[in-house]
Parts: sequence; structure tokens; C-alpha cells
Amino acid sequence: MRAVKAVKAGYNFNLFPEETLSGIDLEPTGGRVCVEGVVYPLYRGTTFAESEKVDRLLDAYGEMPIRDYKVKSREQER
Repeated sequence: MRAVKAVKAGYNFNLFPEETLSGIDLEPTGGRVCVEGVVYPLYRGTTFAESEKVDRLLDAYGEMPIRDYKVKSREQER
């Protein structure tokens, strides 16, 4: 199975195979999303320039609103 990462720009994200993300510096956001029953940590570009690369990928492959897939942390549920 190919490794994929959930990567965001702004309020949207998509799942990308890791090879599609080569050349883009990413960092974890601390958030998580659940797509088709699988929970993924959410990543973003480390700089504005890196985020623009992610944004171009979202334009090419489509995007999903984070709010529809966001996993609430245990602290938020209390």
C-alpha cells in the first residue's frame, strides 16, 4: 500500500502519495483528519513558498474542507 499524507493549505486539504510531495518541505499541524475511516495527521508547508506548492497540488487534484473531516481532540470533547 502506498504511503499517503494529508496536506493542507488554508482551510482545505487532500491526501497525496508521498512521492507527489517530494520537494515540498512539510511540518505537522497537530491536527488530524479522518477519511473513509482512516485517521491521518495533517501537514502543511513550512513556509509561504512551500504552502504555495501545496496550493498548486490542491488546484490540480482537488480539495476537501478540513471542517468536514477534522478529528476532535479529547480535550475539545470535554
